[in-house]
Amino acid sequence: MLTRLRSSLLSAALLAALPGFVTTLPSWSQSQSINGTIRGQVTDASGAAIPNASITVTNAELGFARTIVSEGNGYFVLVNLPLGTYSVSVSKDGFSTARFDQIILTAGKEAVLDPSLKVGNASEQIDVSATITNIDPTTLSVQRTLDSREIENLPLTSRNPYNFILFQPGVSGHPNPELGIPRTLNTNGLLDRINYQMDGMVNTESDRIGLRLFPIADSFLKEVQTVSNSFNPEYGWTSGDVYNVISNNGTNSYHGMFQWIRRWQDATAYPFFANKSQAKPNLQLQDFAVNAGGKIIKDKLFFFGAYEHVTRGQPAPVTITAANVAALGLSPDQVSATPGMLHGNFATGRGDWTINSKNSMFVRYNYFKNNFPFNTQVGGLNARSTAADFLDRAHVIGAQLTSTVNDHLLNELRFSWPFRNNTHFRGPSAGADPAIVISGVANIGASSNAGDQYTDKVPSGSDNVTYIRGAHTIKGGFSLAELINRQRLVSFNEYTFTSLASYLAAKNGTNPYGYSQFRSQQDLTGIGYASLFFGAYVQDTWQVTPKLLLVYGGRYDRFKGPQSNPNAPFINSRSFNTPSLNFAPRVGVTYRLDDHTVLKASGGVFYQSTPTNLWFNALNLDGSNRVNSFTITQPAGATTGTLAFPNIPAAGATSLQNVTTISPKFKNEYTWNATLQLSHEFSRYDTFMIGYILANGRNLMYLHNINPINPTGQLADGRPVFSSAANASTRLDTRFNQINQVESGANTSFNALVLNYTRSLAHGIQINANYTWSHSISDAPEVNTFEQSVAIMDTTNRKRDRGNSIVNHPNAFNLTAVMEPTFSLSHGFLNTLANHNMVALLANVSSGDQQNIITNVSINGDSSVASVTRPLYVGRNSLRSPNVYQFDGRYTRTFPKLFDRIAPSFLLEANNLFNHTNVTTLSPVQAIVQAGNSPLGPIGTSIGTPTITRGSVLEARIVQFGLAVRW
Repeated sequence: MLTRLRSSLLSAALLAALPGFVTTLPSWSQSQSINGTIRGQVTDASGAAIPNASITVTNAELGFARTIVSEGNGYFVLVNLPLGTYSVSVSKDGFSTARFDQIILTAGKEAVLDPSLKVGNASEQIDVSATITNIDPTTLSVQRTLDSREIENLPLTSRNPYNFILFQPGVSGHPNPELGIPRTLNTNGLLDRINYQMDGMVNTESDRIGLRLFPIADSFLKEVQTVSNSFNPEYGWTSGDVYNVISNNGTNSYHGMFQWIRRWQDATAYPFFANKSQAKPNLQLQDFAVNAGGKIIKDKLFFFGAYEHVTRGQPAPVTITAANVAALGLSPDQVSATPGMLHGNFATGRGDWTINSKNSMFVRYNYFKNNFPFNTQVGGLNARSTAADFLDRAHVIGAQLTSTVNDHLLNELRFSWPFRNNTHFRGPSAGADPAIVISGVANIGASSNAGDQYTDKVPSGSDNVTYIRGAHTIKGGFSLAELINRQRLVSFNEYTFTSLASYLAAKNGTNPYGYSQFRSQQDLTGIGYASLFFGAYVQDTWQVTPKLLLVYGGRYDRFKGPQSNPNAPFINSRSFNTPSLNFAPRVGVTYRLDDHTVLKASGGVFYQSTPTNLWFNALNLDGSNRVNSFTITQPAGATTGTLAFPNIPAAGATSLQNVTTISPKFKNEYTWNATLQLSHEFSRYDTFMIGYILANGRNLMYLHNINPINPTGQLADGRPVFSSAANASTRLDTRFNQINQVESGANTSFNALVLNYTRSLAHGIQINANYTWSHSISDAPEVNTFEQSVAIMDTTNRKRDRGNSIVNHPNAFNLTAVMEPTFSLSHGFLNTLANHNMVALLANVSSGDQQNIITNVSINGDSSVASVTRPLYVGRNSLRSPNVYQFDGRYTRTFPKLFDRIAPSFLLEANNLFNHTNVTTLSPVQAIVQAGNSPLGPIGTSIGTPTITRGSVLEARIVQFGLAVRW
């Protein structure tokens, strides 16, 4: 009831605000973060300021024009300009008119124009070139925007635009071959700290750090904006990066695209680590995409729509031996390869309406559906009956209403309502209960991975007010989001047998007690909960002098969790602390050394939004055995017991429960960052930047067991050895086994040197290349992230885990290049042949990933850390996988246009061009001394070299071809 009430109040408040803003909201604005700004100072030939000069900006594609006058000091600022190409004219009675053409504004771009007017007639026009537009002297953050040309032409065999996160300075990680997020992202020395947005609105999954809420397709993207150190106060809810995709829109000219792509199996290489004596897996992909946009009413009403369908996957062969198939009596269909095919559908529709000269709005709807039969527990020793199907759906509404009150006052209101629901469930070919595991032989019967559900609904809104006064551009606003979640765990009943003979004996009734273990978990209701996130900021951009610009301000964020269970068995789960002192001051300065060189320095505090799994785990694992989970274990050779196969009991005796809870002193994590950049424009198209980034994480979450039994001794390296005798005098709470508590207080340190070269589009060539040298140190493993959530090794001493962070990639190089050079040959045929050939490249080269050397046994009696226990004197993440060399390429041949508008083309693209075996995972298990008085050394001493299993989140070479038509 409380959740519904809060949701209704939020919706009502936002809807009630709409009518009041219709007459006061800014023109053509989406958000300052996804629009452009033009600023500068008008002077005469002597350098004296010219007040009341008229500045007019025009975007012909949108029929957009705006005129303002310069201030008394000659300064002018035009904010919230729609993205695109502009002409700018500056005029004043008694002076010749200055005109700038081809001013290209991309997301978050600020173009600086400093027109110097000459005495003359206003009807005289002087065409001038914009100065230092490429080095963006007013933007403090380290950022990157991929424009439409790059989005359309860069190789993307995964069909996943989230992989573009990697191609900004200071970020390293690995692309994702599926529709999810890139892996092991280093953002300020932290793992996967990304605030995902679409058109400046929510697209971040709330349960764990580092997940996008809904997938996107490049068929409806216009630009991709990435923002990192150190951004203005208007950006919040992340201690890492902002990844903002800009949806496409209609213009006065009709435009569209149809594209078909198919995977070329014969040219595709064997997967990494595959047995090449067997047939090459059939890696399938087929993608259809179409979009179209244009005007409904010229200069007034525009539309854009897109649809994309992608089918991708590969059959998963079943490897149960023929002899075991016969012994189990499995039918042929149960051991045939499972399809393993993803069926993804993307659709979007957007309308843009210029209501009048001062008010405009857009509304966008996105739809996504992924129907994936045989998604989980397929192939290998799994018969087809054990598979679980997967269904993932998302509906997203986004809207923005904007206006210009006058030249000095603007406002923008945004509202979005994303909804996502996914679940694993038993498909049509699923077996009947129970699930049966015959170790090393086969898995048959029902699935043990079905029944879960995740729902994330985030009604949210924000408002931003911009006030321009003289040399000051003051901006303030707030954002409010309600995170409504429901999570349900898998439900299963599962018997485990150690041999085929014991299973057959149980099946035929000879010995129904010969199993080794029966497990049951039943989550029939799940947990619904709601959180409320609020943020507010104010900032001032002050043009102190023509060369010096100061940005300063602050932000406040509050992340309130759901209602706790006041009757939770463990006391720390009965109430949740909401930190309320999350104030984040920020300041930055830019100084133009000359017309082609800018020095920038900035710093501040950045708070990370709380993953809602922090609260879900405390609600779900409170020691009450909410999911009716229990285990029955049979001794070897048993012929009697309390449960006979294949019966399924409704309940059973449970062992001591493990609890997950939250410290009463919990605080929100944050970083304090400092950035120094020097940018120089070598030519109108070539820019080089060198920068230094410092980021220190504070109050980071870490996990440890607060319920160990009192220690009876210690290992040779000082780790305590805990007793196995539990009683009231030796344990915090004898009702439970582990009590794994999330604490605040872990620290990280990140230092990086960043080099970036950008060649803006010239002569058909544009390039962005960046290199980052960095070092990332932390004193605890990450918690509640998508890729990691483990406890510290020594529950009494966090600093024993101080070492390289999991994302420590000391060297990282990224490159994007789109090249279509033009030639002028005298021979017509040769000239046609030489032109209209485009080559696009992506390069992702980095140091390997940090890996933990573990023992797989707990050598100090703390059962909560068996998976992270290291041998004596071995530091955390002390092993590194090999360097990664990932090069992707695309060749596009465009043919002569049909009817002067329709441009057909052929494309050929490849992932991992050189088929380099990119190992991203090493799983080292170290044998150790486990008994005292060993001649090999004390308990925990390494014996020999570790056994290492290799793995990768990357793929071997994949080749695809396709056809496209653009108009």
